[in-house]
Amino acid sequence: NWLAQTGQPYDVIFLDPPFQQELLTKTIYLLEKRNWLADEAWIYVETAVKDTRVAFPNHWQLHREKTAGQIIYRLYIRRHLKQE
Repeated sequence: NWLAQTGQPYDVIFLDPPFQQELLTKTIYLLEKRNWLADEAWIYVETAVKDTRVAFPNHWQLHREKTAGQIIYRLYIRRHLKQE
């Protein structure tokens, strides 16, 4: 509910939602649509290795990725969306 309100853009975001609750896709959507991310924000994300359903936005550039056991750690840089 908190992310559903209009936010103030942040430069650094850490996402580590409970894996079994499928909250990551909804969280990414709300971060993008409700103005929580600065143009060049860094986004750290943890997901289960088995979770292949999450589609990250095309303008999130993968900077680093590492697997440790059953967890994948990713660091993205959000690239500025050009206005059309």
